[in-house]
Amino acid sequence: MQDLGGKLTIQTSGDSNELFRLLEWFRGDDALRGRVSLPPTRTYEGQMGDLSDVLVVAVGAGGLGPALAMSLSAWLNTRRSDIRVMLKRNGVEVEFDAKRANAPEFVREIQNLLAEPDTPR
Repeated sequence: MQDLGGKLTIQTSGDSNELFRLLEWFRGDDALRGRVSLPPTRTYEGQMGDLSDVLVVAVGAGGLGPALAMSLSAWLNTRRSDIRVMLKRNGVEVEFDAKRANAPEFVREIQNLLAEPDTPR
């Protein structure tokens, strides 16, 4: 998974459509709107452009952890397939699936990732 130097990245085990569905889900969440995006991709002459394999979360002011955990948990609960979501920041990675999405450690682990200093390990 791509690590964007201190930024929280999110990747899904599904195809790129699942990633775009998750992005649309976050765009519909007032607490996360504008905080989650696709990273810029490089386009070279003769290329149509790359599909992104991750979402990037703008880490900043406090309070994002619970909002991200609740929204991600709700999204996972809407998925019909057994999809996994991987979150990574500064070399620390956690993975969740629809079966673990409501567990209390889900919120704690996301908050721990967001509390990581902005320097890669």
